[in-house]
Amino acid sequence: FAIGFTRKSFDESSHARAMATALGTSHHQEILDLDKARNLMDEVLRRLDEPQGDSSILPTYLLCRFTRSRVTVALSGDGGDELFAGYDPFAALKPAALYHAVIPGIAHRGLRRLAELLPRSARNMSFDFKLRRVLQGLDFGPELWNPVWLAPLEPADISDMFNEPVAVEELYSEVLSLWHEDPHKNLVDKTLEFYTNFYLPDDIFAKVDRAAMLNGLETRSVFLDNDLVDYVRRLPATYKFDGRKRKIVLKEAARGLVPQAILNRPKKGFGIPLKAWLEDIPLSHDGAGQFGLCGAEIDRRIRGHQSGREDHRLFLWSWIMLQHHARVQS
Repeated sequence: FAIGFTRKSFDESSHARAMATALGTSHHQEILDLDKARNLMDEVLRRLDEPQGDSSILPTYLLCRFTRSRVTVALSGDGGDELFAGYDPFAALKPAALYHAVIPGIAHRGLRRLAELLPRSARNMSFDFKLRRVLQGLDFGPELWNPVWLAPLEPADISDMFNEPVAVEELYSEVLSLWHEDPHKNLVDKTLEFYTNFYLPDDIFAKVDRAAMLNGLETRSVFLDNDLVDYVRRLPATYKFDGRKRKIVLKEAARGLVPQAILNRPKKGFGIPLKAWLEDIPLSHDGAGQFGLCGAEIDRRIRGHQSGREDHRLFLWSWIMLQHHARVQS
C-alpha cells in the first residue's frame, strides 16, 4: 500500500510499484493532491484529540484509510531510520562538525545571511531548504543540532513569538539531559539516541498510531521487535553510518532480496508539497492571543511565505493545526 503525489519530487509510487513487482505482492496506491488534502485536513482535524505538528499526518491518514478498506492489520517500516541512521541529518554530522570547528561566528552569521538570499524551492528536501536548516542548527553546539534542525521555529523566533525570552537550556532540557548522560558515546550514537528516544515516540509513533486507530487499522513495526532493537543498539555506529553511507548493515542484509535500484535510492521521507500548498491556502493569525502568541509575528510569516520570498512551511503547518484544533474544541 502506497501514497503518491502529483508533484514529482515528492512521489515515490513508481518505486513502490517496482518493489511490489520484485516481491510478487499485490500493489495498491492512492494519489494525494491539494484538493484531497484540503478535505482530509477537515476530516483529520475533527477527529484528532490534540494538534499534530507533523504534516505527514495527512498522507499517513489517507494511507491507513485505504489500507483498512482491504486489510485489518498492516506492517510498517517505522524505526528503520532511527535504528540504522537513515535520516538526512546523519549525513550532515561530519561536515557540520568540521564547519563548527573552523568557521568563526562572524563568518557563520554572514553565511546565514547569504543563504537567506537563495531562491526558495518547493521541491522535496531541496538544497536551499537543507542548507538553511543546517546553518540554523549551527548557531549552537552539536547537542542541539538535531532538535533545532527539526524545529518549526528557532529559539530566538520562539522568544519573538511569545514576546518573552526563552532559555535554550529550558526549551531543550530533556534533549540536553540525554545528550550528556554518557560522555563516552560518539556523535553518531548520540544522534541515534535522540531520534530513538524523542523523534520516534513523540512524532512517528504518535502520528501513525492516531492515523491507524482512527481508521480501525492495526499497524505492526517490524523493525521494533525487542530483541532486534536491543541487538542493533549494541552494534558499533560504523555498522550503520560510516560518514557517507547510511543504513549499512540493513542494506547488506537486504542485498539480493531487494532490487539494487531500490537499495541505492536516496532518502526521500514521507513529506507533502507543503510549501507550495500553503501559498494557495487562506491563512490568518486569528486566535493567536488565546495562546499567548504574537499575531504580528504570525502575519509576518504568512506574508513572507505566500509572497515566495520566505519559507515558513513548518511553522505555518503547526499554527494551522493549533488554530483549527482550538476552533474544533470550541
